[in-house]
Amino acid sequence: MTSSKTTLCAAALAVFALAGCGNNASEAPAPAPTSAVPVLAEGALLGYAGGDTAPAASAFINKEGKGYIALSADGDGGASVLHVTDNGKARRVPGGAAFVTLAMERSQPVTLLALDAKAAGSYTAMVGGKPASFTLAADGTLSAGASDCKLSGKVDFNSSYGGARGVTLNVSACGSVAAGSYSGVALASNEIAPAALQLIAENGSSVIDLLAYR
Repeated sequence: MTSSKTTLCAAALAVFALAGCGNNASEAPAPAPTSAVPVLAEGALLGYAGGDTAPAASAFINKEGKGYIALSADGDGGASVLHVTDNGKARRVPGGAAFVTLAMERSQPVTLLALDAKAAGSYTAMVGGKPASFTLAADGTLSAGASDCKLSGKVDFNSSYGGARGVTLNVSACGSVAAGSYSGVALASNEIAPAALQLIAENGSSVIDLLAYR
């Protein structure tokens, strides 16, 4: 009996130890913010910002105050900086040596086009100077096509950042763009015509801004 009790106690301790490890992992602190941005209401907007290296701003914010502020040299160029925001606290990509405080100098709301299952179809985008063909399925799945440059992932049609959708991307063999996983937003807008989709995403150290054509 003593041996059985000892075995049961050891097993229980092992379970509690594993549970403790799980709790510690779930309570791991979030990355420290590397920038401060204005607290913005839910929606999408275009404007100009001060305090960073690029002034033209596009913001996509969800109902919880989280989202993305993309910065480019001008309104027509691709984003070179992305602030991943959470109610005023943000993570700047790419990171810099100094903490950045972003100020929206002027902005206006913009209405994005609906992006849902009806967007399913075949697309081509230039990624790192190479063409990438892919298909978007009605459930949001992005599947790489026959091109050497591979782009795949998932558009979350159930999410909304001011009308933009959350997206995860997997990139490989695409020239100057580092292979790996990226996350950000996918959107459709009259501003990007004749492109059908815009994909803005980051991998923690770099930003990609892609226009996809049917």
